[in-house]
Amino acid sequence: MNKLLLSAIIISTATVAAYSENIDDARPEGVTGATWQFGPLNRWAYTHIREILPTKDIPNDSLNIRPMTGIETAETDLKIELDGKTTALSEAMKKQYIDGIVVMKSGRVIAELYDGTLTPERTHLMWSTSKTVTGLTAASVEASGLIDLSKTVADYVPELAKTGWGDNSLRTLLDMRDTSDWNEDYSAPDSTVRRQDCADGLLTGPNCADTPVVGNYNFLPNVGRDDSRYDRFNYKSGTTDVIAWVLEAATGKRFADLVSERLWKPLGAERSAYITVDVSGFTLASGGMTSTLRDYARIGQLMLDRGKVGDRQVIPAQWIEDIFNQPGDPTWNGYKADGTNPYYRSFVWGIGDGEGTVQARGVHGQVIDISPSTNTVVAVFSSWPDAGGGAPGVGGEGLGKIINAIKNAIK
Repeated sequence: MNKLLLSAIIISTATVAAYSENIDDARPEGVTGATWQFGPLNRWAYTHIREILPTKDIPNDSLNIRPMTGIETAETDLKIELDGKTTALSEAMKKQYIDGIVVMKSGRVIAELYDGTLTPERTHLMWSTSKTVTGLTAASVEASGLIDLSKTVADYVPELAKTGWGDNSLRTLLDMRDTSDWNEDYSAPDSTVRRQDCADGLLTGPNCADTPVVGNYNFLPNVGRDDSRYDRFNYKSGTTDVIAWVLEAATGKRFADLVSERLWKPLGAERSAYITVDVSGFTLASGGMTSTLRDYARIGQLMLDRGKVGDRQVIPAQWIEDIFNQPGDPTWNGYKADGTNPYYRSFVWGIGDGEGTVQARGVHGQVIDISPSTNTVVAVFSSWPDAGGGAPGVGGEGLGKIINAIKNAIK
């Protein structure tokens, strides 16, 4: 083992011990299949998924841990300007139920903060930021010539031929412009996304009484069609799971193993990740991955570095440049901040601010903000009480203000 790697491990171990010393690891009362996703129990649950759900490893390479420059001297707090007042980032975190933040600039860690039950060695549920990992994995598989984005879902997975995805191209799915009739309403117990939770066994209780636990390989083939959605962005978690199924069919490997081989190991991840698995053995690519905060930030840095890790091109540069350089979606019907032209490309959210800023996003407050113009990555894990916030002032707007304040503070 080289001296640089050994030194990084020693420093990291000392930091982990310092952060972990006072963390209460006791399982709170009331954690069940019906309650773990929501506040207040989710703050513990998101760092203890393996005590709640079955999972599959996404191994790292212990001989290829890439040190994070600056981690040994990173600040444990920052002063930021928020709503016209100077405040400590640690205090702003508490108000937004933020469990951890890593801030990087020019490839160097500037700050690393933890709260709740998260520590440097613990993994945290990524929710839908898992989708960005799926897109990057698809980029690697495409570069190997194993998939063709102009081909249809049914070309790879005949079981899905009669669904709303069947005759759509893979490119269409990667941008969520497909014709499935998927409903992503988290507040509606009968929405497709909540029925999927029940069918996968991720959610139990009275709201799942009418949905058999069958797993995604059996659930997805029953999703219908809505032709009015063709070539218009509509957010659908199931679409990402379909891409994962395509990748498995095209390569003959399980999705978690593909992520490990094509992303996690070459990324130089510090620790293995893992991903939730349903009763059919389907690995939940749309929102089931967990990782440490540091490795989560490494995903953002990989994108900022146009797919390179050191001298190795892990993801094709043109795939990343394509994400950064979209002109905006003229049919966009979602939230649109003044002066922006947002879009969605390859399972990544484009802010459309004219500066190339993009984000990986997940419910309950998961974000990786990647800003080429400021050369920064801000990686955030949270445990909002519900999918969109669930408490006064908690949600995407509040978190966005904190991320922008961080970037302004480290100019």
